[in-house]
Amino acid sequence: MSKDHSIQAQTVLYHNDMKMLLRAFESLINSFQMSKAEGGLPARLCIRYGDASSKPLFSDVDVQGFTDLCPEGVDFSYIYFDENTGTARGHNLLAKGADADFLFLMNPDVIATPLLFRYLLTPFFDTTRNIGQVEARQTPIEHPKYYDLATGETPWASGAGSLLKTSVFQELGGYDERGFFMYCDDVDLSGRIRMLGKKVIYQPEAVIYHAKRLSNRADWQPTSAEEYYSAEAGLMMAYKWSNTRRFHDLMHSFSKSDNKDLIRAAETIAERVKDKSMPKQIDPGNKIAVFFGGEGVYAPHRFSL
Repeated sequence: MSKDHSIQAQTVLYHNDMKMLLRAFESLINSFQMSKAEGGLPARLCIRYGDASSKPLFSDVDVQGFTDLCPEGVDFSYIYFDENTGTARGHNLLAKGADADFLFLMNPDVIATPLLFRYLLTPFFDTTRNIGQVEARQTPIEHPKYYDLATGETPWASGAGSLLKTSVFQELGGYDERGFFMYCDDVDLSGRIRMLGKKVIYQPEAVIYHAKRLSNRADWQPTSAEEYYSAEAGLMMAYKWSNTRRFHDLMHSFSKSDNKDLIRAAETIAERVKDKSMPKQIDPGNKIAVFFGGEGVYAPHRFSL
């Protein structure tokens, strides 16, 4: 690691609310200032927004307004992609040419707590552990997946808020943008980090606020797009990570479903298998990727939602 411990915090926008973006942006600056005051790091923070919306969310005035909020040691940049990149390609574009030591991959609506960066960086200082990625704890709904209470090791880290070495991201070629449009790109990335022999760590002290849209019974309320892309990603994970039985079971289940989004996902993947545009299969011995229960569960869970 370089001596300045610089971070590039990056997120992909898609028709987001500007007030929410400003609140999230200000929280990143606050965490930078508080973390630096407490522990002298990070010394530099670059905040990069990549916009995949159908038209630019930011005007030149908006960009200047956000830039004017940046204190010493923080800089801001905004890129309009002029295409719906999805999260994987969007993050890859933002990370291209990054010169910071670390990348903080985050959702645009994430609110950083005051000492977030300090707690995310701390595990990397133990050079004996070969850590590749550190995940923040989400609140008010914590992700239920398992992590070792003593070591923090976990099978994968959520792209909603995790820190990793820029060199590791670049070594792996970033997210698999050909395989994943959105969803499971983070599970796949963590798996490939672990294939390098590096550890993925869950850091409960590093907290982010990540709001979820819930019903009055606290059930997740997915949109049609969320259902489609999560189903597509689930099929992609099973195929790429060489779980043949799960892949065929999901294809059969989705194809026979009365949910049009699941049917469409199965049709899309079937077409990709036919035209040989699926990614190369990896982990044939199933030593890295973990599949549990129904579609979308890639680690043992500590509790049920």
